[in-house]
Amino acid sequence: MRIEFTHKFGLQEQADVQYYKANLVDVQPNEYDDALAQGWSLSFENGQLTWFQSRSTRCNLSEIDYDLFNDSHYALGDYNKKKAELRHIYSAYCYYKKYQDLFHDEVETWLDMDVLFEYYDDAEFVGWSKLRRYSTKSLETVLFAWDYAKPELKLGHNSLYHELAWAKQAGYEYVYMGPGYELSGLYKANIQGFQWWTGSEWSVDNQEYKRACRRDAKLSCFSGLGDL
Repeated sequence: MRIEFTHKFGLQEQADVQYYKANLVDVQPNEYDDALAQGWSLSFENGQLTWFQSRSTRCNLSEIDYDLFNDSHYALGDYNKKKAELRHIYSAYCYYKKYQDLFHDEVETWLDMDVLFEYYDDAEFVGWSKLRRYSTKSLETVLFAWDYAKPELKLGHNSLYHELAWAKQAGYEYVYMGPGYELSGLYKANIQGFQWWTGSEWSVDNQEYKRACRRDAKLSCFSGLGDL
């Protein structure tokens, strides 16, 4: 594997500014664990799988003691048979949260290493998670959506605890939980075994992570980046 940079924009006359994007390319399956451990994450971008850098988050499963859901509340599903329902629940989720449809490709495209978790309330299909199995050690929570018909279920948090417990029972070492930015990323700091990628190491400083997320939310224009 190697790092590839795309130099998108720069200034050198009135200011010293470089804007570029870094991607990891030529990553082989036996290198997935190393890539994840160095802060890289895998995503669909314009229909292509891309490894990108971010303020990645993960859970050290050796430090958790969460419980599994009762069998009547979840099931491992077949996404090929559920695509219409997955789309419907995802649309309801985006509408409730006022999110843009940023993960259309992840909803529509499933890899052989992806797993569907279905969540039920009184036998009604109300939510789902997409998990990605990179190796026998590393798992990622790629996408979660639920219909919010009963907000009191707190399914977003509770499903994650269930998935972490399931992963630990299955013998995984780490569950990667995606980027951690803005106020919507604060809850991750309260998860047992939480770690976040600083750009050079995995940190367990939860308070610094929270400060970074709150700082994200306060930034209103790119000129403020110079004060970080």
